[in-house]
Order: sequence, then C-alpha cells, then structure tokens
Amino acid sequence: MFGPRDARVRGWFMLDSCLPTFLFTVLYLLSIWLGNKYMKNRPALPLRGVLTLYNLGITLLSAYMLVELILSSWEGGYNLQCQALTSAGEADIRVAKVLWWYYFSKLIEFLDTIFFVLRKKTSQITFLHVYHHASMFNIWWCVLNWIPCGQSFFGPTLNSFIHILMYSYYGLSVFPSMHKYLWWKKYLTQAQLVQFVLTITHTMSAVVRPCGFPLGCLIFQSSYMLTLVILFLNFYVQTYRKKPAKTDMEEPPAGKEVKNGFSKAYLTATNGVINKKVQ
Repeated sequence: MFGPRDARVRGWFMLDSCLPTFLFTVLYLLSIWLGNKYMKNRPALPLRGVLTLYNLGITLLSAYMLVELILSSWEGGYNLQCQALTSAGEADIRVAKVLWWYYFSKLIEFLDTIFFVLRKKTSQITFLHVYHHASMFNIWWCVLNWIPCGQSFFGPTLNSFIHILMYSYYGLSVFPSMHKYLWWKKYLTQAQLVQFVLTITHTMSAVVRPCGFPLGCLIFQSSYMLTLVILFLNFYVQTYRKKPAKTDMEEPPAGKEVKNGFSKAYLTATNGVINKKVQ
C-alpha cells in the first residue's frame, strides 16, 4: 500500500515525522479524560465569544480551501474520473499546499471536543465524534506524505463546502435570536451522507478505470468512508427516525463531522451548542 514518500512535501511543517501528529492525538485523548475529571465539580463555561470567533475562523478557512481547491484543480486540468499524482506539474504542488491546510485544520478541530468538555456537554463526546476527529488527523498525515494531490483533491473539496454550511450553523446557533431560523440541522446530516457516498463513488471510479493512482490507498479510503456512512446512518436513524421531530429551539440543535472528508468537521455534536432533546 505504501511506497516511498512523496519528495515534493519533504520539509513541510509536521510531515517529515509522524511523531507530532501521534503526540497531538494522544494529548487530545488525554485532554478529554482529564478535562472531564477537572470539570466534574465545576460550573460549565459559556464561551460564547470564543465560539463565535472559532466558528467564524473555521468557516473562513473552509471557504479558502474550497475556492483554492477548485482553482488549482481547474488549473491542472484535473480529470474528475481519475487523476494521477504527477501529471499536472505546478498545479499539483498548489493542490498539495491546500491539502496541507486541510490536514492542519483537523488539528484545529480538536477544539470542538475541548469546547464540549469545558461546557460539560459530555453526552456529545460519542464514539463517532472521537473516532472521526482522531482518525482524520492521522489519516491525512499519511495522505500528505504519500498521495498529496491528484485523486485526493475530491473529498476535501466536498468537505470544505459542507464545513462552510456547518460552522456557519454553529456560529449562528450561539445567538438566541437566531434559533428560530435554525431549522435545517437534519438537512446538514443528509448532506454529509451524500458527501460520503459521492466520495466513495469518486474513489472507486479510479479502481474501475485506473490512472496510476495507488490502488491500496483507494481501497483504504473507500473502506474508511464506509465506516462513516454506517456511523452517520446510525446517528441519523437514532435522531430523526426513532423519535418524534422536535422544533423547540430554546437550546438550539447542532451537530458535527465529521468530520467531515472527509471533514472534522460532523453532526453528532457541535462545538458548544446542543439540543438535548435530539440526543
């Protein structure tokens, strides 16, 4: 599955060694455990201002990545069905630079869970939430080292678009005056499921009609995305199919991503505002 690392990304921040990515992941998991212990007998923190800035920042970063991925893949004449790793010259480097930011954004999105801990929203720190956040950061370290462009561009392009919608939703949900307008959580979850299916379809298209992109990476990506489809479908059924629909917005609904993209960014939990009635 893995051959030599891609020489074009050698020396890029945090890529030459897996140690920083691994240590940040361990620190993330420890912060959940220790943070919950620390907050157990302390009042929840509101963090409204911090959440507003955070959600705005992630929204703007996602918008940048979406635009830059579209422009750079267009510049390189990327083939939507299958795109090799080394056929687009400088455009491949441009794509790889955006995907580095996508990888780094997965580290930033660890804060989603930290905000849950500080707001004592421990019921939202689900297996899906932690699995998606921790795995995406590590998977994208591998992607940047071995397949930093080409076929890898598609999932982050979709996920960046979904994250614009999601983090805009989270940012608006911080303000009580906006709650009555936030009726579209269910459709965000549906959009994420569509994203996963489209990404799997795009990935498998390169298996059916190969262009030299590593087969093992395609199979791994499809398998990983399938786990997200299963987990998100379970969340969707538990939230929207087995319980009556709720429209009470006293405490607004929100969710997250998955992680998104793949896409930290998912809707089992947001970074600070939860509707307890749809858990």
